[in-house]
Amino acid sequence: MAKIDTAGQYESLRKEIESGNFKPVYILMGEEPFYPEKLCSLIMERALQPHERDFNQTILYGADTSAEDIISICERYPMMAERTLVVVREAQALKKPEGLGIYLDHISPTTVLVLLFSGKNMDKRTSFYKKATKSCVIFESAKIREEAMPRWIESWFRSIGRGIEPQGAMLLAEYAGNDLRKISIEADKLLKAVPESQKTITAADIEQNVGISREFNTGELTSALAVRDGDKAFRIAWFFGESPRQYPLQMTLGFLFFFFSKVEMIHAIMLRDRISAKDAASKAGVYYSYAGPYLSAVRSYSLRGTMRIISWIRECDWRSKSNSGGNASEGELLTELIGKILSA
Repeated sequence: MAKIDTAGQYESLRKEIESGNFKPVYILMGEEPFYPEKLCSLIMERALQPHERDFNQTILYGADTSAEDIISICERYPMMAERTLVVVREAQALKKPEGLGIYLDHISPTTVLVLLFSGKNMDKRTSFYKKATKSCVIFESAKIREEAMPRWIESWFRSIGRGIEPQGAMLLAEYAGNDLRKISIEADKLLKAVPESQKTITAADIEQNVGISREFNTGELTSALAVRDGDKAFRIAWFFGESPRQYPLQMTLGFLFFFFSKVEMIHAIMLRDRISAKDAASKAGVYYSYAGPYLSAVRSYSLRGTMRIISWIRECDWRSKSNSGGNASEGELLTELIGKILSA
């Protein structure tokens, strides 16, 4: 399956909408609701002037309407405006959406119809979807992997005219996971809290205004393991074990697996291409701002050792989900894993 460039598609559509280039039908959907909702809000803001909305804007909800009602409203002529706007929120609750297929055969040129699916995808097996691919703008928002969130956060801050330190991006990613709406809300809070003249958000800003510890987080754990700092690694593992709801083992294992998988990839590229660790890290897709711990880990662990570590992480994940872990707590399983990693 082709990878969906959600951010790229969003930027392209955003520019079109802001320039006043509207399409007759938008289907905004996906597991990640952040981008579809932003596009819907932007269309509602730009499609009509404030004084035109009373007579030309209709907002419906999927559970409370029908395909027939939607078509009837879409076929109305605008009143003293260039177009009408019809927004169907929670479109996933619409019964018999295939009934809208009739409208796609005779789309009104003076109507903008927006079907907003909240955290859901439209059923791509339906005849309506297949017909929509030929005549509608379909925007699908895919979930971003948690390990990719720091780079997304940096990109998001750049898009709003600010910067953020790599360590700050790591802290915010750990706090919010891959919940883009939550990150957007925290970003707004941060921007209101720091002076307008400050162009870069620091880790200290996030610790002060969001309430995240700079000392105890997965970024600090991987950094400690990268240089074989056992005291710090075990201290962080103990802290995580004492706060399992805030630092669930599965999330920590996910970060560790991603980190050491990248280290393994860097080793493999170095052997294959006979290049430096720094160049191999770049080829492995490690952003330069985050390369330090990866390069340290390459020096600390051999390729064979890294492969054993990945195997131990998988084993810990399996034990945490089965009865093989016995009565061991999440903190105890993590501490045992840390000990194994440091011995590799």
